Amino acid sequence: MTRPKRAFPDDTPPILAPDLAKRRPKLVLPMGRGSRGKTMLCRWMIERALDAGRVPVVADGDRTNQSLARSFSGVLSPPSADDADVRAWIAGLVEALLTERRDTVLDLGGGDLVLKGLAREMDLLPWLTELGVDLVAVHLIGPASDDMAFLQSVEEGSLLAAPATILVLNEGMVPPGRSPHAAFSATVQAHPILTATVIRGARVVSMPRLEPASEVEERGMTFVAASENQVPGGQPPLGPWRAQQVAIWRRRMAEAFASVEEWLP
Repeated sequence: MTRPKRAFPDDTPPILAPDLAKRRPKLVLPMGRGSRGKTMLCRWMIERALDAGRVPVVADGDRTNQSLARSFSGVLSPPSADDADVRAWIAGLVEALLTERRDTVLDLGGGDLVLKGLAREMDLLPWLTELGVDLVAVHLIGPASDDMAFLQSVEEGSLLAAPATILVLNEGMVPPGRSPHAAFSATVQAHPILTATVIRGARVVSMPRLEPASEVEERGMTFVAASENQVPGGQPPLGPWRAQQVAIWRRRMAEAFASVEEWLP
């Protein structure tokens, strides 16, 4: 079955008005271990931007599972999974961002080391900041202490310690029968690197659990369509109960991320 895609209005670079050329575009970098909800959050951010009439560049560099490329048309992807190809592809994305001044969401695979290498080699954070680009670091975090390792690796030496840093505590990673507060307070929120990152200006956001998340993903539905029980391709309806779960989740996401709204694409 062909999965429906959310199409971008125009895949061609826009002609920039003078005021647009002066704006500070965002390079949004979701980061963290695998299976921590990066792609799900990216889909929500992209849908949110499109519904508001904004058209970010979406770049799916996940070498094993390009979910964004399957969910949206016009998504950019590297020509292969080879390190050299991915590095050259990221370089092209950055150069296009500097020219076109469009917000860009770059989703790499969980724990991918290419970005950290380029950030170190190119002084990526201070360089882009000087050129008028706001780098937004978005860390997806589960309740395991090991999830702090990736955050620590990019905070050390201010490698990707962007002023706009969002620490997303994904409640969907909490085991059944345990409250998110108990799960995160006992491990992640007691970790020194989280405390240090918050002290320097990062903001903590709790991402609510979405019970039918896997079904919405498998059916290739947008969150809006799922909340309205609109199933593509003649599939059986999602059902009013699960549609309401998605609708409530969307409202809770908007509330949860209101504190970092200016950092989103």
